[in-house]
Amino acid sequence: MRAIPVDVYDKDGNMTKIEVNDPSGNHIVDFLWDEREEQTSENRQRFREWAYEFLRQNKGCEVAI
Repeated sequence: MRAIPVDVYDKDGNMTKIEVNDPSGNHIVDFLWDEREEQTSENRQRFREWAYEFLRQNKGCEVAI
């Protein structure tokens, strides 16, 4: 299954989640940002990497980046 992740941000520019859908627009999963984590570029990149690896390993998805 192909997975299309989209970063979602609040009005202040803070990441709130990564929303993942298939190519038809069907929802697969949301990965919610831990509000205790600092909003840095490095933390966001680590969060993306973790989410994409989860999709590959646990859902058998090909992640479209």
